[in-house]
Amino acid sequence: MNGDTDKEKNNRPADSETPGEASGPAGESGVKFGIRLKFSLAIISLVVLIIASITLFFIWRESNILTLQVLDAVERETVHLANTAQQSIGLDELSMIAAINDLKKIEYIEYSFILDKNNGIIQNFDRRVERRVQAQLDDGIDRGLADRAASDDIRVINVSDTRDTGGKIYDFSKTVLNKFDRRKIGTVIIGLSDVVIRKEIMNLVKFIVPISLVFLGIAIVGAVVLASITIRPVKALSHGAEIIGKGNLDYRIDINTGDELGQLAREFNQMTVQIKDAKKKEIESRIMEEQIEMAKEIQEGLNPTAFYNRNGIQIKGHTKAARGVGGDYFDYIDINNSKVGALISDVSGKGVPASLIMVMIRTVFTSYITRSDVDCASVVRAINDSLGVDFAMDKFATLFFMIYDRETQELSFSNAGHGPLFCYRSSMNSCTITKLDGIPIGIMEDTEYKQGRVKLNVGDIVVLYTDGVTEMRNEQGEEFGIQRLNKLVVENNNLNPEEFVQLLVAELEKFRGEEPPHDDTTMLVLKRTS
Repeated sequence: MNGDTDKEKNNRPADSETPGEASGPAGESGVKFGIRLKFSLAIISLVVLIIASITLFFIWRESNILTLQVLDAVERETVHLANTAQQSIGLDELSMIAAINDLKKIEYIEYSFILDKNNGIIQNFDRRVERRVQAQLDDGIDRGLADRAASDDIRVINVSDTRDTGGKIYDFSKTVLNKFDRRKIGTVIIGLSDVVIRKEIMNLVKFIVPISLVFLGIAIVGAVVLASITIRPVKALSHGAEIIGKGNLDYRIDINTGDELGQLAREFNQMTVQIKDAKKKEIESRIMEEQIEMAKEIQEGLNPTAFYNRNGIQIKGHTKAARGVGGDYFDYIDINNSKVGALISDVSGKGVPASLIMVMIRTVFTSYITRSDVDCASVVRAINDSLGVDFAMDKFATLFFMIYDRETQELSFSNAGHGPLFCYRSSMNSCTITKLDGIPIGIMEDTEYKQGRVKLNVGDIVVLYTDGVTEMRNEQGEEFGIQRLNKLVVENNNLNPEEFVQLLVAELEKFRGEEPPHDDTTMLVLKRTS
């Protein structure tokens, strides 16, 4: 019964409300402002912003157009008055009187003056004063007439309107020049009150604002209706997200609409399936990482960790996989009381496949080396014959095996495609390279391997390494290289193998910097001390 009740709760439509939930206080439901209210307010705010912006822009644009039209008309009147004055000053007083009277009929023209060359008033009208008695114009406005005696351009300045608080007058002035010698013969002035512009703008506002309010009311009603329609699938999504957030990844949101919300619900359901699969993969990946870490510990335990120091011979090795486990391997072991054998190997590739092949090589090596009267070539051949048929088509391994005989003081060695024998000679205080070719392990069966011999003197050092040492790259793409290794060996030949291995590892890490290693790193150092 309890299980059925829980199932009904999970699958109940998200938009259904019980009376208690619908009327309960905000503290109980956890919602202070519903989605419907927020959605409505958001749409209304956006519509108000848009309508207000359009209204203000339209008023601003029409006001500018109206202002420019009025100013352009007055500018034409100024030019007309100047042309009349140019033809009439000193000749025809009646034409100037008629022109001034025509301007006086325009109610938004505050004043108009025709001045002579000395700024004396010839004809005028001025609504600002009842009667003008002075012969010279002195209304306190600086028009810069003296500086413009040779220019007939129109200057427009703004001055306060003394008859209208907050109003202003556009003052137009133009110098009248003699059309023959271009000398100043007078000045015309027209003053335009901006009351006409303000009246037209007010009429425009009275026309636009009601229309904007009508559209705003329609938008508010539409916002509420749209929010009511939209709220149901949104609440269903919210309810489903809450259930899934609590860990129920089997819950499915049921919204069968063809819009974005329906698509979101389908993607949400698909996401929960993917999350469920991802959790399974995460668990599997964590188990795999733990297993790889255990394999790494086991693999590191297969390589000898002790510092070999017996009867005049010291040996130390080190290996580090580039990723988890790797395919590099080194080993050293006493064959009998006079002989000690050492081996280094590098399997192609990285990771688990390479590590498995490395284990196979170690198994064959440790089994074969315990036989009496072994030599280097037979050991390498035995490893190749035992593992050649088991190698994959794209897998092979390089290998270098050497035996030092204390009785003969000779080092015998065989090479299966590995690098040369790198040896520091104490008598010359320099390093030598002895090459001995051989086919890598796993490429060809029934392969015969050569065996070389060199004499080791007291103080001589043999350094074997895999590609990860000399091909270690830094952040600039440079390789560590054989030259740096050669210099390091020569300058530190007094160190024992354990100290030198620690030094070489530190130098490689310092050289690499933040660049991740691209290959496994393995080294094996043998030194004759007595």
